[in-house]
Amino acid sequence: MQASEIAIEQAIGQDPTIEVFIDSSLQIVSANDHTTVYVIDRINRLQQALSNELPADPESARTLTLQRFQRQQQENTQLSSELENAAKGLVQATQYGIDRYPAIVFDGQAVVYGLTDIRAATQLHQRWQAESAEQ
Repeated sequence: MQASEIAIEQAIGQDPTIEVFIDSSLQIVSANDHTTVYVIDRINRLQQALSNELPADPESARTLTLQRFQRQQQENTQLSSELENAAKGLVQATQYGIDRYPAIVFDGQAVVYGLTDIRAATQLHQRWQAESAEQ
């Protein structure tokens, strides 16, 4: 067996930690148990929904915003977890230096941009690992 084949087999045998950074317009393909998906525009979408066409009067605006937020919570029982996911995703993206999405990060070390297919991104990552092992 060549070094590249060994590196590929080792990479395949290990399940990397995968973090995916997307916005709500994108869908992930072939995610697994080792995948964390961050929908990083969720906070912004909530802000837009809450602040749409608010009245000029600050007290009226505050009351309307609160009513909208409560309605959002009733309609979406997962709202808190979605907002927490977005906040964590923004923090992680900043720590990794992610500057665009979609982005798929492997073990906090390597990033593949532009893909939403986990399997395809994993193959690229494994190929890169095998090439690095050869050098």
